[in-house]
Amino acid sequence: MRVTKEGLRNQVGEKLVLIQQELDELALQLSLGKAEARDKFEELKVEFRNKVTALKLQLHQSGETIRPEVIRTLEEFELQLALGKAETKDRFHEQKIKILQSLNTLEQAGIEWMKTFDSKFFTHETEKFKLKLEILRLRFDLKAFEMKDAYRGTMPALRRELERIHHRLQQRINSGSSRYDDFTDELSLAYKHLKKAVTDLV
Repeated sequence: MRVTKEGLRNQVGEKLVLIQQELDELALQLSLGKAEARDKFEELKVEFRNKVTALKLQLHQSGETIRPEVIRTLEEFELQLALGKAETKDRFHEQKIKILQSLNTLEQAGIEWMKTFDSKFFTHETEKFKLKLEILRLRFDLKAFEMKDAYRGTMPALRRELERIHHRLQQRINSGSSRYDDFTDELSLAYKHLKKAVTDLV
């Protein structure tokens, strides 16, 4: 499945800025008490399960030969995301471990088919999912969840850095790069910055 240069720009660069905004919004809602961690965890599972379902449909419609074990792994991951509501910290941690183990298995099983999709939809979505899970873990583990000044101070710098990475990605796309794998270094750097911001959160 080929995508246009404009499609690559949207998928590769702009999503990074949107992910940062989503993480910031989630942290703010939790710190202000405008959202409960258990409710946000349920929303996150439903949202990601819908994306996995959409991915299965995309794989089916692509005409690519997908190994049966990959489909089974996708379905197992969907089941993990459908586990009951985590009302307590222990239940959250239990579900989080199972979900991440299943996701890791899925990522390993999907190495082949992920290379067949230039959009590499799953890379962005899984990284965002893991970062949101980490924010929720912090909220479940801490009675008082207040964003540190260090985190607030990091946000403007992080936003500028993501915009610089986005600009570099656009230049590479305009100069002829057309496969997602061409941008691995930039994306790794971007997610490293996002993970660092989350660790500075509390």
